[in-house]
Amino acid sequence: MIWAPGKAIERRTTMLPYGLRQSLEQCTNLPSLPSAVLRVVELARDPESSIQQIVSTLGTDPALSVRVLSLANTVYFTQSRPVEDLQQAVSRIGMERTLSLALGCSLVTGTESQAFPGMDLERYWQRSLICALNAKSLAETLGLDAESGALYTASLLQDIGMLALYAADAAHYRPLIESATDHVSLLHEERRLYGADHAEVGAWLAAQWKLSERTTQWIARSHDGLERSDSREAQTRNCLIASGTLADAWLKGEAALSMAMASLEEYFGLDSPKMIAKIMSLQEQLPSVVALYDIALPQPLDANQLMYEAKLLLAERNARLQQDLLRQQQEIESLRRQQETLSHQASVDPLTGLFNRRYMEQRLEALFDQASADSNSLSIIFIDLDRFKNINDEFGHTVGDEVLRGFAAILSGMFDDDEAITGRYGGEEFVVVLPGVGSDVARQRVKEIRRQVDAKAAVNCHGAPILVTASYGIAVMEEAGRFANIRELIETADQCMYQSKRNGCNRVTVVTAPVTTAPT
Repeated sequence: MIWAPGKAIERRTTMLPYGLRQSLEQCTNLPSLPSAVLRVVELARDPESSIQQIVSTLGTDPALSVRVLSLANTVYFTQSRPVEDLQQAVSRIGMERTLSLALGCSLVTGTESQAFPGMDLERYWQRSLICALNAKSLAETLGLDAESGALYTASLLQDIGMLALYAADAAHYRPLIESATDHVSLLHEERRLYGADHAEVGAWLAAQWKLSERTTQWIARSHDGLERSDSREAQTRNCLIASGTLADAWLKGEAALSMAMASLEEYFGLDSPKMIAKIMSLQEQLPSVVALYDIALPQPLDANQLMYEAKLLLAERNARLQQDLLRQQQEIESLRRQQETLSHQASVDPLTGLFNRRYMEQRLEALFDQASADSNSLSIIFIDLDRFKNINDEFGHTVGDEVLRGFAAILSGMFDDDEAITGRYGGEEFVVVLPGVGSDVARQRVKEIRRQVDAKAAVNCHGAPILVTASYGIAVMEEAGRFANIRELIETADQCMYQSKRNGCNRVTVVTAPVTTAPT
């Protein structure tokens, strides 16, 4: 049968959809624990229980007792003298490790007698043991030694829900296992089919066995995403979650494992060489551990190949970073050019290509302040085309625009950017700013402008040249006299230009500070 999710369930709890829970409860071949192990679980949760009680309980299962003694004498718990009795063994390896061994060995033995066609139990238990070893190792790396024993148990059992789902619904669960490309896709399909995944089912099963609440919750959250947090609880869960990532990659080989290690670096502060050293240390311990559970040893990893894959991955990542950096630089350069274009457009008169009034006034203010501070000269030439309205009225605004562009071209061709700043101030009015230039040079520059204007037709209209003249006003700030502010300097130049117009047009009027008018 296929179970509908029913009521919404809260992720990371042992609450399951009603139909799924009912089927699990009615299943007669769920993974189960012998009475001796259940009693060990009960004693482990009771703070009043003693090691002697646990030893007595383990003693009722000779096979399990032998495994506990063997574990205590492995390289995992090397001491100066081997232990010779069960009490010494439990004292050496600790209660949590004794519990995890009892749980794991009992479940491995129990599942051997059950049929799980389409499911590789050997690989399943290999993955579980590698998860447990990695979780413990990562916890110790982060200084979480107090949690490492319980983490080992939770990691060992994090996929026990897979066996429960298979036992309860083999007809539908077997196709899921066989078609799933990886653990993530299997979880997705489980949630779609049952409204819960095997981590939640495993937590429910752990609760039935009366494992600790912490262990139960860790199993439920064993397939969550990693967290960027400094809290002890989050770091502990990260060890559990990462253990599955490492175990899957471990069993796939060096290339997959190098990628998994790289993805975990930022969470555990371990670069590839340190991570590889830890992996190889675990591999050295693995033979004695898998022997306790009576399962086959996974294909060994090659440390040199693992380092090669890690270096290859690092080189690829650096190449991608270089590409990303180059792309970012190109984007920045493009944005800079766009900004320059926008800035240019904001400062330039679109008709003539000269600077606009807003930009000219900004530059003038800065140049005035600099000239005032350094006691340097500064000249401004205001230019107004004579009788320009008549040109527009007689020939039209299109021709008028051509006249403005032609005059602007004369100014642009006469002055370098370093020598002068030229702009259209508005209508037919133009401005030339000459930093560091006194009245004599300013007069000479105006003569050159007038000569150019007299020599050239501004535009040809129907084969007939249109000649224009202009009126000029020059305001000059020299060492001998200063204007009070930039506004006074601009208004003086403007008034000089209007004075030229009143005097008959096509003239030049010059004022220097202090005010002395000299029409020409």
